[in-house]
Amino acid sequence: GQKCLIYIGSDLVITGWIDRRSIPIDAHNHQVMLSGRGITRNLVDCSADLANDPNVQGGMINGVNTLGVAQTLSKAYGITARSAVADLGIPIPQFQVMLGETPYQIIESMARYAGFLVYEDQNGALVLDRVGTQPHASGFSLPGNIEGINAERSVDQRYSEYLVVWFGVDQLTDLGTLLNRRANKLDNTLGEYRLKIIVSEQVAPVPGAAQPTPAANDAVATQRANWECARRIGRSQAAAITADSWRDSKGTLWTPNWLAPIESPAADITGAQWIIGTVTYRKDMSGTYADLILMPPDAFEPDPNPLNLFDNELFNSPRTSQNPAPPSTNPSS
Repeated sequence: GQKCLIYIGSDLVITGWIDRRSIPIDAHNHQVMLSGRGITRNLVDCSADLANDPNVQGGMINGVNTLGVAQTLSKAYGITARSAVADLGIPIPQFQVMLGETPYQIIESMARYAGFLVYEDQNGALVLDRVGTQPHASGFSLPGNIEGINAERSVDQRYSEYLVVWFGVDQLTDLGTLLNRRANKLDNTLGEYRLKIIVSEQVAPVPGAAQPTPAANDAVATQRANWECARRIGRSQAAAITADSWRDSKGTLWTPNWLAPIESPAADITGAQWIIGTVTYRKDMSGTYADLILMPPDAFEPDPNPLNLFDNELFNSPRTSQNPAPPSTNPSS
């Protein structure tokens, strides 16, 4: 339950709380073991607390963008939410919070809708960001600073065609063969036919479009098809690297969501500029190492999430309707 700051040299890397303490003792050892997490753990563990927020009415969040919603949900737990980019993304409609939902569940859903990644910085703030473009001063090479590398290529999760449909049952064929097909994306780099059909999570068409929405005009479905293809291509390439130090050539700690070049012809990787997905700073009896996983940038694009839009007229009707309601003018009533 105590607050904890973790430094590597003079670099602050985690601001958090100690979750657990364990003291194992036997005939040969007496240890103290601590585990904890960053202070945004309360956004993951706890329920959204909206009772005293003036921006929330009846569990309905009125946020102009993802950052505004994140700030509203983080405020109750004393956590700062910020954006790492000037672009605040597309506007967020009024959004109904279900009792028991955690702030992270809500923020993560909205962040995917707006195309943001969500993570915690070294000061304990919640950060909204895009896939990284910041390059390290140096990268990884073999021979060089790579102590070990496992470069993986795969095709088992890739497909030659991604088809996004409206319904899981093809019940519109009597009206036309393409009405249930909302978008498709081809991956012509595969040497065999492999079809992936995706039933869209979206329960309403794009605002203002005809219903059902023709696939060619459905931006949400097109975005989903493109994302499925690009992310699966990205995830089919990965490099697990053990480096001989924790820092690049300018002394910066290897940082997730930063770009780093990789040159390892023996592992069939040349001229790559990939994103650091995870990094583990390891120091043990064998030495000091950094264990990293890197993939192409497309592998980290967030899954597009179509929010279920809330009808503003329905929300405002209790306040604007007459009470009692006026008598019906329908003669048959």
